[in-house]
Amino acid sequence: MQNLFILGIKHSGKTTFARLLANHLSLTSIDSDDLILNCIAPFTVREYYKKFGSDEFKKQEYASVKRFIREQDHPFIMSLGGGACDNKALIELLKENGKLIYLRRNEEEMLPVILKHGIPAFLDENNLKSSFHEVYERRDKAYSSLADKIIEMGPYRDRGETLSMMINALGDFIA
Repeated sequence: MQNLFILGIKHSGKTTFARLLANHLSLTSIDSDDLILNCIAPFTVREYYKKFGSDEFKKQEYASVKRFIREQDHPFIMSLGGGACDNKALIELLKENGKLIYLRRNEEEMLPVILKHGIPAFLDENNLKSSFHEVYERRDKAYSSLADKIIEMGPYRDRGETLSMMINALGDFIA
């Protein structure tokens, strides 16, 4: 089995379902944000991004993920931040080291979920809906073109049922 990199828009279920899938397959699961946090403490990811900007964040993201990959000797499943598609160096690294799985969810479902956790740095506070639409459209197009597999997540009600659907969709990737 190859490493799996779980991609998607912020709060699309990447970390939750990466952990459930990894547990089902008896693999290590890691979230790239946790790797980054180890390097940027005492900042949160959001604080670091706001203070140092996108380019510096991308460098940290790439370095943290690269270090983790090099330390592994068994397959793993990694969930990545919602903006990973904007980090070209990171995407190249991921493609060289596993399969990219895009968890796709409907745009209308996503904004309310995201806003429950506060307004992220990449959205315009004065125009949330249209700024999210622009980000969603751009990232959805990017993830769709980069992914080795797209899994339509839909509004999931039951985690077990959704996990079963993912396992079926991944087929040969997890055989």
